[in-house]
Amino acid sequence: MREVLSSMFEHIDKMLVGCNIDYDALSSSQIDVHFFDTYDNTRIVNSFLFNFGKLQDKIGAKLFKQVLYELKEIDTFEQPMLDILHMLEKMKIIDSVLQWEKLREIRNILAHEYPFETEERLENITLAMEGFVMLKEVYEALKKSVL
Repeated sequence: MREVLSSMFEHIDKMLVGCNIDYDALSSSQIDVHFFDTYDNTRIVNSFLFNFGKLQDKIGAKLFKQVLYELKEIDTFEQPMLDILHMLEKMKIIDSVLQWEKLREIRNILAHEYPFETEERLENITLAMEGFVMLKEVYEALKKSVL
């Protein structure tokens, strides 16, 4: 595996450590309207959502193309994202293009969230947690494809 790709995996692995800690903390909590009464809970949610977004950006914007380049599926990084997704689907790295579009939709919802709308925020936490599980599956499939 080339140095660039190895470095990318190493960086993402480190990001996953923090996100997993936050995910585990959220999974073991009762997330309801009183959840945000404690600053620690707010901090955990903010950390999780920030890291989830960063992971998705790093994987989608950089790692997808680098993996396909290393596997000699593409010879330029100028491929449109939809083409990249179709290649990843064909290679069974992602379940479907719709899977990644769902993750992007979650990311967009989170980007337009307003912290004072508690019910919406609670729903978005659940969406992000589900998305994180999907994102980790995609990431593991990427790693397997080049190891």
